[in-house]
Amino acid sequence: MNFKVLTLGLFSLSAISPMFVPAFTPSAMACVAVDVNTQVAVEDKDAPRGEQNNNSTRKLGENCGKGRGGRVVNRTRQVCTSGTCNQNRNVRQEVDGDPNDNSGIDYPVVEVDVDTQVNPRVPRRSRR
Repeated sequence: MNFKVLTLGLFSLSAISPMFVPAFTPSAMACVAVDVNTQVAVEDKDAPRGEQNNNSTRKLGENCGKGRGGRVVNRTRQVCTSGTCNQNRNVRQEVDGDPNDNSGIDYPVVEVDVDTQVNPRVPRRSRR
């Protein structure tokens, strides 16, 4: 009977451990900075072409990677549907780790930048 209880307990522990183990791995404590930008400009075919600009800067603090890291995520979506579209985006990210982390473990630094700019030209819409 005790063997069945022990087996059931070990099985239960192995079933739920994937939920807890990632919280203790170094990648879960990484310094993470993510910037996702999407700009869509649907312009009239005969209009002058507009501009799409994405200016993103990032500052990683001195503790980023040396202590349990912070996280920063920016997600932006700009959509324009007119004759000529001018889209400008300026972003500054700052992220740092925990200065009180004395573990001596070097944690990974993860930087992800996704910049998608779409500019289809369509025939001018008829005015009614």
